[in-house]
Amino acid sequence: MMKAWIALPAVILLWGCSDADTLGEEPPREIVIQGAPTWTNQIAALAELKCAYCHAYPLPPLAPNDAPQDLDLTRFETYIAADGRVIRGADAVGSWIVQGLLEQPVAVFADFSNPSQTLEARQMPLDYGTQLTAQEIINLELWSEEGSPRDEAPEPAGDAVAGRPLYFNCDFCHGFDGSGLSTQDGRFFGPPLRPKSVTISKIKSMWLHRSQAPEPLSDESAANLRAYILQLVGESP
Repeated sequence: MMKAWIALPAVILLWGCSDADTLGEEPPREIVIQGAPTWTNQIAALAELKCAYCHAYPLPPLAPNDAPQDLDLTRFETYIAADGRVIRGADAVGSWIVQGLLEQPVAVFADFSNPSQTLEARQMPLDYGTQLTAQEIINLELWSEEGSPRDEAPEPAGDAVAGRPLYFNCDFCHGFDGSGLSTQDGRFFGPPLRPKSVTISKIKSMWLHRSQAPEPLSDESAANLRAYILQLVGESP
């Protein structure tokens, strides 16, 4: 897990939420997970209680003004809203958790009471929200490191040959070999592709959110693209 201070580009994740039992001196209610954490195995409940109170679409009234308006943690997959906007789902937060979102301050809060509007580093979740317990943080990190799985069902193998031409929508950011492309200051324009994070839902999410493709990717095409990416990075589907 990256321990350095992080500033997430254009992604101002505010893990601030609310629950009455955490106001005052009462300890936060913990979402207990038995077994491997997956979206269907309590990560959804955890996100609903402690994250989606701010991070939903449309933006809830109590969310900070600088909260991202295209993030919905009540949903797993990225989707197209009725107004045509691409709304990222919960599987989009996995890479940010790997980068240390739950451990380090995020410098994204403009202090609008100050004319200079300086940025303030704040730790997630916000102090007015429902705090994450130490075990919940561990479970979120485990979930993220395993590729933010929806459930324990294995991903379909797919056809790497059919997936190869689809990768042309990915190589601009992730490179021809999937090793990632970095900017001059050392940050990644497109991070190296981690085999565990190459899931069908994540591919569909990035296809909508990052590529210029006009249509969503089907499950079959996403499975084919996954097969090619895994072949590219030296893994078997």
